[in-house]
Amino acid sequence: MPYLPSDAEKKSQLYSNMINGDTLEYQNQIEDLKKKQQISGSADANSPLRDEDGILISFESETPGISLEENYEEVRLENKQFLFTGQVDNQFTYYFQPLEEETTDTTDTTDTTTTTEATAEEVDFTLTLRDYLIQFVNQYFAEEFTPEVSTDKLHNRLLQFFDENRSKSKNAQGWKEFKDENRNLAHAKKRKASGISGKRYKGIKKDLKNFMYDEIIENHLYRTREGQRIWLLLGFPYIEDKSKKDA
Repeated sequence: MPYLPSDAEKKSQLYSNMINGDTLEYQNQIEDLKKKQQISGSADANSPLRDEDGILISFESETPGISLEENYEEVRLENKQFLFTGQVDNQFTYYFQPLEEETTDTTDTTDTTTTTEATAEEVDFTLTLRDYLIQFVNQYFAEEFTPEVSTDKLHNRLLQFFDENRSKSKNAQGWKEFKDENRNLAHAKKRKASGISGKRYKGIKKDLKNFMYDEIIENHLYRTREGQRIWLLLGFPYIEDKSKKDA
């Protein structure tokens, strides 16, 4: 797509909530667990967060190696002094990495940085496709997700759908007519229920991570008979991959 999620996040509060939905959901769970500990009287520095089964709970933040609830995970350690009774070898050898020689590049170069910002139209297009996918998931799994559903939960449901509908099959009833109505689009005629291979499944994960919802729909969802059937049932329009990539 010709824009980045970080650009779209700045232009839409709803899109920002969508991207950060998992973090907000984790923070709510942390607060809920903390309140339960306070009620039971077990909330102190030696009691990390646990679930109802007593299993330690930890939520990873966007910063690798840092947990969202790290301030609750600090524990008191007993201060003990350990004595060494053996003989200490006081012969040490130090090695220093040699300093690199400074080099001067006399070639005059100019760095060119290209930044592509998301337009309001592109943001609206992505949010519209997200809404289509939410309704699609609700129909397939009998869920009742709203637009506030976290991105992780929506993507996990989509991955589950593709995993359960990998087999090649005949097109859904009415799909041929639907393609004929959209024959002016680049790939409409090619979209058949050709199934989801292992390689394609990996590509789906990558497209979801990059919020390439138009590719998810045209290049992948339309390749499953069940995806075709539900799309027709919901009465959604044909979605064309904006990158024009033939997959």
